Amino acid sequence: MAWWVAEKGSPSELLGQTEISQEAAKNLAAAKSRARPGSVYQVRYHVNANGATEVRWEAIDGTVTEVTGAAQKRP
Repeated sequence: MAWWVAEKGSPSELLGQTEISQEAAKNLAAAKSRARPGSVYQVRYHVNANGATEVRWEAIDGTVTEVTGAAQKRP
């Protein structure tokens, strides 16, 4: 599974750099959010190639929080 980090609200077509490790993606999101205080970065993934994009974690000010339930689905 590939993971990627994107600023909250950005379109899923702009995937940017992908990570193979979810830990690496979480660390990258935390680092980006520390570099831009107040900005929210999401760690996103696809359950399968044809599935909806989901958000697994959000990072703000260096703190990573797991996103669960209906909040995982991207509009």
